[in-house]
Amino acid sequence: MDSSEHAVVVGAGPAGLGASLGLVRHGIHVTMVEQHDLPGTPRRGETIRTDPHMEEILGRGFFDKIALRRVNRRRYYSHSGLCHVDRTISNPNIIFSWPDLIGHLAEIARREGVVIRTGMRALRLVTRAGSTVGIEAAHGSAQESFPAGTVFLCGGCRGAESLGMAQDRSGMDMAVHKRLVSGYDGPDDRLEYHFHLAPAGLVVGAMFPRGQGEAELILMNTSGGSTGVISFDEFCGHHPSFARLMEGVQTSYDLETCIPMGGMRFPFSPGPGLVLAGDALGHVQGRGGSGIRTSFLIGHTAGSLSARAMRAGGWTKENRRAFEKELRRHPHVRSLRLHNLVYAGLRSRIFRRIRSPEHMDSVWNLLSVALR
Repeated sequence: MDSSEHAVVVGAGPAGLGASLGLVRHGIHVTMVEQHDLPGTPRRGETIRTDPHMEEILGRGFFDKIALRRVNRRRYYSHSGLCHVDRTISNPNIIFSWPDLIGHLAEIARREGVVIRTGMRALRLVTRAGSTVGIEAAHGSAQESFPAGTVFLCGGCRGAESLGMAQDRSGMDMAVHKRLVSGYDGPDDRLEYHFHLAPAGLVVGAMFPRGQGEAELILMNTSGGSTGVISFDEFCGHHPSFARLMEGVQTSYDLETCIPMGGMRFPFSPGPGLVLAGDALGHVQGRGGSGIRTSFLIGHTAGSLSARAMRAGGWTKENRRAFEKELRRHPHVRSLRLHNLVYAGLRSRIFRRIRSPEHMDSVWNLLSVALR
């Protein structure tokens, strides 16, 4: 097969699966390389909201297939726990299982013709005359080459670095500690957010009820550091209301990772034949239930536009310039950039001015306006 008609996508997450669908539906042969034996390992965020653009791509009823339950109420607590505000959102959060979501996306991709190779760890990019022309990957001790006209790197926060691409991720990644618990008997009709003023910045403790005595508990350092989230025990020591959520629960899944909610990075294509999408470039909207949507949609758009470039003579200087320009102007990208600038940026600036728990309570009425 002519490698110029073939793309390799590294990483079977939302961005990678979105890119694969964008490519294959425009006539490009796609091989996906996933390091884990089962796509959807490890688990990431497990809440999303219905989006008409995703449903148009994935088929009507997709969100009904993955939904465990829908929750449209939220409660935000100040650091002291003395103040809280309730919100009702028109587009409810869908609580789902991450392995189920990725499994459904992978099934759709396979039906469309994407070849998914699991248990394959990408080792290095293959370059020729300054252009990326494929990758080398390994399954156990056996190595294999994958020639391609385009390589998509969608392997998460550290995916590019693992292939020798240095990235400045300062202020981009936020440390996250996630737990899935059983035996939960707290409120199950709302999402909860508990604010904590730590020396390094604001930490948020969140609870997403999953039904049948299960919940997802998250601690996130919103200051933009990839380390420094306090432990669940320490957080509970400061916040009795959060501690009550954890009374009597048993941990069924535990993960410490990071989420790139500190803004986007450019360019999408750092060199001929190479495209990045997803966590690698911060395609995560800093808003509950939106990060998966933006990663998938931007990945899909990048895949579609890459197919056009490949069909129009490959990654020439002119085609790369047109690809980058059109992608930056695309509504999905512009929407995320606007959100980062106005919503997330403004909220961060407000919280940085809070000096103490007492100060947070004193300005809570103003502060709560920014909480949606």
